[in-house]
Amino acid sequence: MDSSDLAMDNGTGQAEPIRHLSLPDAVRLTLRRQIINNELPEGTRLLEAKLAEEFGVSRTTLRSALRELKNDGLVEISPRRGCFVARMDPEDIHDICFARYVLEAGAASELRVDDGLLAELEAVLAAMAAAAEQGDLEAVVSIDTRLHGVIVERGGGRRVVELWHGLDSQMGSLMRSSIERQGIDLHESYQRHRKYVDAFATRRRATIVKEIRDHYLDATPAPSGQ
Repeated sequence: MDSSDLAMDNGTGQAEPIRHLSLPDAVRLTLRRQIINNELPEGTRLLEAKLAEEFGVSRTTLRSALRELKNDGLVEISPRRGCFVARMDPEDIHDICFARYVLEAGAASELRVDDGLLAELEAVLAAMAAAAEQGDLEAVVSIDTRLHGVIVERGGGRRVVELWHGLDSQMGSLMRSSIERQGIDLHESYQRHRKYVDAFATRRRATIVKEIRDHYLDATPAPSGQ
């Protein structure tokens, strides 16, 4: 497998070549895109021998990639059942969204909204619109992380930023599962982010914090018992 053939989205809608990747990382990124874009649907069994042959890598290399995908919440690995494409349950989705809401709303409360911030949000949002038009969920996930990251990085302290980005790896699985459960398409996902950016354009703190809560919690399933 030639990792120089791979490219990734940089959060602005422009693809950049991946340089000097290890083989496990190259395999992981390829499988991640296939899983998030539903080329490998939920429940698909991932056979080590078959995948290792397809990628032209050893089983050891493949297993390393699969372990990282497990950490991202994209696959499940069981000694008896083998490896399967995973799907987040409603409780996991709600927990992650709640954590992101708390951290992001806190950062936004300390944020000064100026023309520069709004221009940056609009640029990232335009990239999301292009990715949604192409039906590229993996790119939308990357751009989503960048869009919300702008707010957290500008308004939050170092520890808040670290905690928030600690959830990044699970956003691919979360968005894929959420979109499937809600039966929405990428255009609707873009429209929700359009509403999010519009809230910042009001420059009203209460409006912004309410929109962040609605964005994360109103469209996510509540855990059982609530």
